[in-house]
Amino acid sequence: MKRIVASLARVCARHRWLTLTAWVLVVGVIFGAGFVIGPNLQDEVEVGGSDSQAAAQLLEERPGAEEEPAVSSRIVLAGDDIAGQAEVISEVIGGLSQATGEAIANPLDDPVDATRAGTLAPDGDALTLTVPGDPKEEGSNWRTAVDDALDPAREAGLEVAIGAPLGTQLDRAGTINSELVGVVAALIVLFLALGSAIAAGIPVATGIVAVAGGVGTVWLLSHGLPIPESAVTLAVMVGLGVGIDYALFLLSRFREALRGGTEVVDAVEETAHSAGEAAMVAGLTVAVCATGLAISGVEFVAWLGFATAIVVVFAVASTLTLTPAVLALVGRRALSRRDRRAASLDATPAGRRPWERIAPRLTRHPILAGVVSLVLLVAISLPTLALQLGQSSAGNAEPDSNQRRSFDLVAEHWGAGQNAPLLLVGEGEDAAAWAPLREQIAVVEGVSAVSPPVANDGVTTMQVIPDTGPSDPATADLVHALRAETIPASEVEAHVGGAVATRIDLSDRIAERLPWLIGIVIAAAMVLVAFTFRSVLLPVKAALCNALSITAAFGVLVWVFQEGHGVELFGLDGPMPLDPYVPMMLFAVLFGLSMDYEVFLLTAVRQAWLRGATPKDAVTRGLADTGGVISAAAIIMIAVFLSFTFSPTPVIKVFGVGLAVAVFVDATVIRLLLVPAIMTLLGRSAWWWPGRGRRRRSTADLPALD
Repeated sequence: MKRIVASLARVCARHRWLTLTAWVLVVGVIFGAGFVIGPNLQDEVEVGGSDSQAAAQLLEERPGAEEEPAVSSRIVLAGDDIAGQAEVISEVIGGLSQATGEAIANPLDDPVDATRAGTLAPDGDALTLTVPGDPKEEGSNWRTAVDDALDPAREAGLEVAIGAPLGTQLDRAGTINSELVGVVAALIVLFLALGSAIAAGIPVATGIVAVAGGVGTVWLLSHGLPIPESAVTLAVMVGLGVGIDYALFLLSRFREALRGGTEVVDAVEETAHSAGEAAMVAGLTVAVCATGLAISGVEFVAWLGFATAIVVVFAVASTLTLTPAVLALVGRRALSRRDRRAASLDATPAGRRPWERIAPRLTRHPILAGVVSLVLLVAISLPTLALQLGQSSAGNAEPDSNQRRSFDLVAEHWGAGQNAPLLLVGEGEDAAAWAPLREQIAVVEGVSAVSPPVANDGVTTMQVIPDTGPSDPATADLVHALRAETIPASEVEAHVGGAVATRIDLSDRIAERLPWLIGIVIAAAMVLVAFTFRSVLLPVKAALCNALSITAAFGVLVWVFQEGHGVELFGLDGPMPLDPYVPMMLFAVLFGLSMDYEVFLLTAVRQAWLRGATPKDAVTRGLADTGGVISAAAIIMIAVFLSFTFSPTPVIKVFGVGLAVAVFVDATVIRLLLVPAIMTLLGRSAWWWPGRGRRRRSTADLPALD
């Protein structure tokens, strides 16, 4: 494999312009087509085979379902004695009708009926308006026109809040571009680490090209597959991090080869031979672990993994072909001025590299280093014991956001349960047969209100309003009670649906599949490491170390988000529940990302071992050779991940913090203390492989590190 990767890199280096042109054309066509056609991303969640999906399917198959508006947004207007603002409300409704081209009902035309229907609050101080239209498809001008139509209410002193999906789109319009922040941070770190603006631009440029190709592909696939919008955000987050990191590893080896006097094309081939295979294995591990999310059996969750894997595969392909071509094109300009000056004078920069001085200290006392690292990891991981999965909602959004204000106003004037409506759906149009079920549900503990059953197009529906909100565990208990006890005891066959019920089904499905995901992801990663490094013990050690870094990340997430310590730093104003799919997604992605640094470190250690070094010296040499680049790569990835905490979506903030913490722990406590300690203590047994010996060369060409 090393020879294949090296030969491919040499071909790309010799035909650098052809390779560069091919990449620009291919990515340009893919991204351009995706951009022009536009993505068709969805945020709807369906859990196959669940009760909520059965309810949704009945509603979708109704004869009149296509005539109903598919998407609408709820607008809340609140103020003392809202009926006294009739002229303002009429002006707002007129503006909304003009902006949307649709008739908007005025709740004040029939206050009694509006109160019964829930569009006028029982206290008379708030009302809701329903605006039909998909804000994504209608475009920014439509969104602006609808928002402007609400200005009379704002000028009259009324509280105005726009619910999802329109409110979500408006909230995103004024936010900081997370991707741009991440790219700028990466450029700064690279420039400081490499001392060359040209060199700093290489990993960023190739990383952006890879992400553009992957995102364009996902956009095109979204027209035939149910890909959620958050999948693209997560894919960009991970793809940008690994794309820059992999190119950086090759650039670092390339610069070393140039300093040694190797010609440019030969340096590219040597770089690919020593680091190309490691980048490929690391990237494939991330992709395999991410696709493991398909085990969830939920398309929403599965595409979080598939989209990430697609972008990571583009990053690997870019690293193996585009990066060698760019390195050959840049040539010796990839070196800093001091290095180029030293090369022109045929001199070697004085002194040893910092990591050549640090590495021996890290392997000198392996038992002490191992104990200290384990104590630190246990301390960071302790909050994980308090992990309680729940349902996040608009009530956890940023305080000044439209969706949060809408959520709070509805809870204040109608009750918390109005944000968590349940919809009972059944076949048939005999609404009278549902009357006994309505009476039974009305006396169930936790139920606030039950609407009369409505028969339409062969389907009967009935809305149930809980006492509690979507994030309250009591709401989930109510759904389970209705399904297990109340509905089976009636003569009606009904399914409990709606957004809240769907999220509860998602939680149940993930709890069922999570152990399988953990087992399969760990097994797949261990097999890749075992056959890459021809070792039995190293995969076990890698799995344990990766699990420790992931557990530490979960500990920080529980402490920050679930318990609310320092959550204000990320724009939130209090604790929030962690959605069930968050641990599943983080585990799959983090296990793959943790393998990145594992693979690069072990590759350097193995090279030293095969050249005849003792086990301890091989670990020391591996640390010295990779410590600097792994540290720089980790800082870049942490900066990229943390940049996504600027997103207004709470779950994206959780992903960003979780990924950043795991990378930080992995690159410091794990790679600098625990792994060297374990490798040193394992000695020769770390490289044991059944039925096969290994020829090793002399240590004469290995400089001593004291």
